[in-house]
Amino acid sequence: MMNSGCDMMWLGMLAGVLAFWVIVVLAVRALFPGQKSAGADRPRPDALVLLDEALARGDVSIDEYEKRRHLLINGR
Repeated sequence: MMNSGCDMMWLGMLAGVLAFWVIVVLAVRALFPGQKSAGADRPRPDALVLLDEALARGDVSIDEYEKRRHLLINGR
């Protein structure tokens, strides 16, 4: 029971250290807001381009290609 004050002191110190590092990380992120991962800036390829590539690889038949292309262009 005599150690409970000491335990509380350690918990307080741990909370203080954790708060310090959270503040440091948030400050660094605020100073450098434009830094993103390398893959985040790549645009997504167009669906028709992906379909053309699938046809070129032989992943879809010509009939399937025409059906999917029609759906992509007309929506029905």
